[in-house]
Amino acid sequence: MKKRTPARPGSANQELLYGMNPLLEALRAGDRIPTEIVLAEGARDERLRELIELARTRNITVKRAPRTTIDRAVGNTNHQGVMARVAAARYADADDLLAAIVARVGSKKEPLVVVLDGVEDPRNLGAILRTSECAGVDGVFIPERRAAGLTDAVAKAAAGAMEHVPVSRATNLSRLIEELKERNVWVVGTVADASMNYTEWDWTRPSAVVLGGEGAGLHRLVREHCDVLVRIPLLGRIQSLNVSVAAGIVLYEALRQRTVATLNPAAPK
Repeated sequence: MKKRTPARPGSANQELLYGMNPLLEALRAGDRIPTEIVLAEGARDERLRELIELARTRNITVKRAPRTTIDRAVGNTNHQGVMARVAAARYADADDLLAAIVARVGSKKEPLVVVLDGVEDPRNLGAILRTSECAGVDGVFIPERRAAGLTDAVAKAAAGAMEHVPVSRATNLSRLIEELKERNVWVVGTVADASMNYTEWDWTRPSAVVLGGEGAGLHRLVREHCDVLVRIPLLGRIQSLNVSVAAGIVLYEALRQRTVATLNPAAPK
């Protein structure tokens, strides 16, 4: 695993952040505070008042500009009329994140981890981070190479979740899986041909769900290192789900089981 993961290179280690939710969450979290926020002239969004008020309390300049200026800066029109330049997203230290996860083993809230095996589409990564944050995931591991990283496009798709979910890069996913297993975290791979349904697994255990990338799915070595493999039933003619959809299905089954166990420990999962 990679010991230290520096910020993604850029202009003075900064990047554009755009979209209402990503900027609001950046201001709320307080880790990546811009010096200036640019709003499109004529922008209409009910959350603008909250954004402007948060900027005011943090002494951040807010200015107006033609919408075309933001279009050119961002590179597309899916910015909701707001952008800012913030510090580049930083990855969590892999060893620190692993230690924090292991510290939860045996606690009232057992750790729930996501490991992504080569997700390359920034929109999929962003959507997975958004679902992970909503489902209470403790951390996400992504490969260091041949996978989407923490970019502005990921931040937009994550709708602010990137400010809250720790993301770390692993140089070797198979080694990471072995380290999780050695520390009593069950590693559950998702594949189409598994014999076990995803609802049959006991997600109240400390668990790491491993999801494969678009098209290729789990690589052979990653698959072989998992403790168990589960599948999501597919009843139609299409033989695969979008990886971000699969993540949502599995993570919310884990949340459902854990909620039931908390409310009624004697109830069946």
